[in-house]
Amino acid sequence: MIKKALESSYNRVSGVVRRSLTRGLGFLWQAKGRWIQVLYLLGIIAFSAGLVNAAVQPVDQRYVIFPQKGFQSISETVINAFAVLLGASGIYVAYMSGRQTTKPRMANFYLILALMLIATGMYIGIYVYNSQG
Repeated sequence: MIKKALESSYNRVSGVVRRSLTRGLGFLWQAKGRWIQVLYLLGIIAFSAGLVNAAVQPVDQRYVIFPQKGFQSISETVINAFAVLLGASGIYVAYMSGRQTTKPRMANFYLILALMLIATGMYIGIYVYNSQG
């Protein structure tokens, strides 16, 4: 009797947790079989942010943005990766705005959001470039 009660409460709790995870983290469940594609995208972002340059030419890590062209710190690589992600997500949201045909207001919202993401990514990239001297 105690075993049945424990099993039923465990099944209820595990069901609630499973449902909340699939709702909240549904994109992870969709990417479950696409791990090679996720790794590929992460590699592209890491290389375009300058991970190899930061690893081959280490600099003083006290600088967030190293003030010399041709060198970069790890934190600068993370900032560049963030800027690349913002721009790429802006391009994807712009693509989604063209596919939104049922609600014209949502298409406008997606397009404005996409332009803001792209502009923010470009601003961060230009700021890092200009900070290097």
